[in-house]
Order: sequence, then structure tokens, then C-alpha cells
Amino acid sequence: MVLRFRTLAAALLLGLLAVPQLVQAKTVAQARRELLAQSLRYLNVPYLWGGAHPGTGLDCSAFVRLVYHGAGFDLPRVAWQQFSALRSLRPREVLPGDLLFFSMSHPGSRQVDHVGMYLGKGLFIHASTANGVHVESIAKPYYMARLIAARRYAGF
Repeated sequence: MVLRFRTLAAALLLGLLAVPQLVQAKTVAQARRELLAQSLRYLNVPYLWGGAHPGTGLDCSAFVRLVYHGAGFDLPRVAWQQFSALRSLRPREVLPGDLLFFSMSHPGSRQVDHVGMYLGKGLFIHASTANGVHVESIAKPYYMARLIAARRYAGF
């Protein structure tokens, strides 16, 4: 049975229809603050290649996906898919909550194999093989030599 708009609206107001979790509208600034808060919840979670659960360990793309999911946003699972799904930024456009993509295995190439999230003030958070989820300076030569691009979630 097809409900007309007026009937559907009335049913929703009366609570007669089960509605999946209603998402509150939030400003971009609120969304970015929520991403930062979500990311800090996972500090010191150990790294685990392919890991997608904070109780056992996270890899870089699972960490970023989990953070975005916790703030109500959906991202693909793998770093190169995340890279492909987001829009490019110029360096001066990068804001807290934007993602940074790296080529750790092949510095100087465009082969995406690592992702982290920019926190602001030259810092980013990521899940590294050596230290798990932690905060680093993007200005370190090691990271600058491997940085490929900054990307932004649609709508930000």
C-alpha cells in the first residue's frame, strides 16, 4: 500500500511507523569537532594489520573509518578506496577532520597505503605499525616525504 505524503507525515508524527534512528542535522563545525573527539577515544589502541576492532587492534583505514562512523559518516574500508571517495584539497584548505594520505611503502610514488586524520596545528592522528593510534607532527621529514594528498568528505 502506498501512503500519500500527508498520510505518511501524520503517521510519523503519531509514532505509528517505526523509523530507523533519526539523525540530527549538525553544522560542519559540529561534525568536525565530533570527528576530533571520536579520534581521541582510540589513542594507544594497538596496530593490527587488517584489524577493525579497538579491542584487538586497528589498522590505519579501519581507524579512520571507525572515527567517521562514530560521528555518523560512512567511509569505505581500505585507504585507497577512501582516497578515491573523497575530494581533493589544496594544502592551504586542510582543516581538522580532513584525511591525509601517504605512500609509506613507496615514498615519492602516488601509491596510497596509509591514511590519517588532520587534527589541526600541524598534527595528525593515525594508526601506525610501530605505535598504534597516536598523534604525530605532519612536519616531520619522514611524513612529509610520504604525504600524497589531503582529501575531504563530501559536504564538509
